[in-house]
Amino acid sequence: MKRMNSIQQGILISYVWGTPIGLVTVLIVSILPAALTGEGLGTMLIFGIYGKSILGLIISFLIALGIAGKNAVIDIERQKSLLKTSFKYALTVNTIIWTVFILITILDNQKKILWMYLIPPIMAYIFSTIMTTFTLGLLISYSIRKRINKNTDQLFQ
Repeated sequence: MKRMNSIQQGILISYVWGTPIGLVTVLIVSILPAALTGEGLGTMLIFGIYGKSILGLIISFLIALGIAGKNAVIDIERQKSLLKTSFKYALTVNTIIWTVFILITILDNQKKILWMYLIPPIMAYIFSTIMTTFTLGLLISYSIRKRINKNTDQLFQ
């Protein structure tokens, strides 16, 4: 069986950590209004306004994880700090997913008061970029660096 190179390993690590955590986060945030109030009206409102956008976010998220994983490997191989790598990882994923989300929201709500529908995703973009940098992005960047260092150590043995 052929060994994976560092970029393939970085993408795999990004998917292994990012996919379950990201999808569970989307699910939790989507059903949070119903969980807090005990009513489904808030969740129905969210899916009524942002339903297609959420689907676009999920699909683009799966693509963004691969791109960010590849970029993280490149940054780690260039000896960039974990925090800088994590920030770039978070910025890449969140820029892709929230751009798709906002574009679909714009296209889907053309005849409505648009700015009102854009404030929550813009705030979510800023919040999630900051949070991802210090949580999941850091974990993934660390895991990739650990894997690359392990592979490098094996080459010299």
